[in-house]
Amino acid sequence: MKSFIKQNQISFFFALTLLIGWLPWYTGQGSIIIAAPSIAAFIVAFLADGWQGVFGIFRRLGRWRANWRWYVFVLFSPALLYLVAVGCHILLHGTAPQFPLFKENQQLILMVFISFLLPWQSSAFLEEVGFRGYALEQLQNKLGPLVGTLILGAFFGAWLLPEFFQPDSFQYAMGGLRFYPWFILTELGWSFLMTWVYNKTNKSSLIAGYLFHAAFNTWPLVLLTNAIPGEPLPAFDVTLFIVASVVVALAGAIVLVATKGTLGLDEELTSVQLKGALS
Repeated sequence: MKSFIKQNQISFFFALTLLIGWLPWYTGQGSIIIAAPSIAAFIVAFLADGWQGVFGIFRRLGRWRANWRWYVFVLFSPALLYLVAVGCHILLHGTAPQFPLFKENQQLILMVFISFLLPWQSSAFLEEVGFRGYALEQLQNKLGPLVGTLILGAFFGAWLLPEFFQPDSFQYAMGGLRFYPWFILTELGWSFLMTWVYNKTNKSSLIAGYLFHAAFNTWPLVLLTNAIPGEPLPAFDVTLFIVASVVVALAGAIVLVATKGTLGLDEELTSVQLKGALS
């Protein structure tokens, strides 16, 4: 049984994430349990590799030593990409957001970021312990960075489906189900960038997962909407979010092409992985 789980641990991880995470939705009690990816990761890692697998998740989460430029990149590249999206939106005769947090209270921006960092409520933490802390490593080892990231990125976006039915969620405000395919495209773009950062920071899920995810959760609220913390969500400009999705996806594609599909992983190792995946 242990051997079977070890050979199919990614499939078990995905299935368990949906089984746990969507429980409130398919029982009519709510939307999702956001910690499901982390819970599933620890369960499957333990069943497949015992405590060594569990400690591996913690080791990747604890890796903080990296060039300071990577911290700057993960914290501010989302802001740059979203500003590019706003510029493109204006060129397409769209209306720019009013940027109320910049105009009225810049300290609220830091407060929003901190709220996305608090581990007990942060989707960045509760998802990334599982996604970048566990699943990415397994997928890269088996299928290589390109195919592995495609699979994880698609799941990363698709698993939040129940949120698109919840009137009080950000996903619903983005446009609900009509935005769902674009949301998956956005998460694919971020996933390629996250894999690149992950491989360049000694496989740190802290930097490439937790911090990066918190940053790209913060900046769209600040730069793409007129939302103010503590007040009801205003109507979001769906077209602007679609433009932002395309910009993020293109950024991921540029990194993919620039790294020749390796996304920062050792090229010789990647070549062997790709041959193994195709054989």
